[in-house]
Amino acid sequence: MLQKVYKHRNCLIVQTPTEKYPEMVTITKTPKLRDTFLNRRYVSLEHAHKQIELFESERLISSKDKYIKSQLSEVVVVDEN
Repeated sequence: MLQKVYKHRNCLIVQTPTEKYPEMVTITKTPKLRDTFLNRRYVSLEHAHKQIELFESERLISSKDKYIKSQLSEVVVVDEN
């Protein structure tokens, strides 16, 4: 049987169906930045996409936090505590 391979944000996602979960997928290859997803299994392709997008959203938000603080520090005194 031919396995379908999907790519999402440079992560390779392969169908690995089981009897109980016929839509199960496994992330088989990731960039170093997203290596926490390597070999993780999800019930469906949609679940895998959601988790990758959640990770990217949180990463973007945390990087913006640092950027905003650096920009504010040029204008006002920013208390780190």
